[in-house]
Amino acid sequence: MMPPELPPQGLYRTYQDVPWFRRSPTNTAFILIALFTCGLVPLTLATCVILLTGDVYYNSRDAQGNLAKWSFANKVVAVLILVGNVLRLVALFAGLATAGR
Repeated sequence: MMPPELPPQGLYRTYQDVPWFRRSPTNTAFILIALFTCGLVPLTLATCVILLTGDVYYNSRDAQGNLAKWSFANKVVAVLILVGNVLRLVALFAGLATAGR
């Protein structure tokens, strides 16, 4: 006799339950828009914040039957992008502060 099959675990049971801003196509579009506008539209930063405050989901399942998520490597890249942007802002403001003297 086989044990009953357990339902998938996780925050969302179906892809339709995932908010639009936590879906992979939305965040991929954010990144592409930022790249095509040479960063003038800073949607990559939005994706970084979204990714660091939770998961971004694919419309597919992993081996355990849960919705597939962006990997840990994506979170590492998000941290690097945010740190780079913070350092750039600090350098900008430091330059503005010294230019006014």
